[in-house]
Amino acid sequence: MFESVAPVKRETLQSIVHARLCDLILEGQLAPGESVTVASIAKALDVSPMPVRDAISRLMALGALTVVSGRSIGVPRLGLEELDDMLRVRLEIEATAVRWAAGNVDKAFLGALESVLEKMEEAERSDRVKDFIRSNYDFHFTIYRQAASPLLLQLISNIWLRINPHFHLLHRHGHYRVSNRQHRKIFEALQKGDGETAVDALHEDIESAYKVIAATLSE
Repeated sequence: MFESVAPVKRETLQSIVHARLCDLILEGQLAPGESVTVASIAKALDVSPMPVRDAISRLMALGALTVVSGRSIGVPRLGLEELDDMLRVRLEIEATAVRWAAGNVDKAFLGALESVLEKMEEAERSDRVKDFIRSNYDFHFTIYRQAASPLLLQLISNIWLRINPHFHLLHRHGHYRVSNRQHRKIFEALQKGDGETAVDALHEDIESAYKVIAATLSE
């Protein structure tokens, strides 16, 4: 009956606002301990409160946002048990994405990855925290998208919405330079199509960052 009817494709305001809120979290614009209101977000995005509430509800269901007090919401601080759990999961699923990406390496991918890596190295040299956090996200997800698995990418994205806001803590300990050395190892391994060496470097990156964040949260 409906064989000849093409599906309607429309990006709703709710999805746009949700995507923008995700970007704000991943860019480090919303850091743990800070709070904002629905009204302030709606004003900043120039939209009504309704799509903002919808986006916040979706992100709260993922644990990426929480009620701070009254009408204020914010990024929740991770507990050590949550951080431990994320470490175990990240070591497994992000390693899988790197292995799969290593089997799909091409010149365009390597060019894009090297460009992001150079931006991250420049951000570290210039001490630009937010630029580093954004470039760090772009570096990892350039790889994870190359794995060509939308389901795996979504699983990783949901975890990063919770962990990425805590990466600003790495700056206080001068860890960005260490992180960039590990990122360079990942890139060079992928250049050679060596998935296992890339995974080893990824594990170093995740575990070393975990130690700094865990120590800081314990202070």
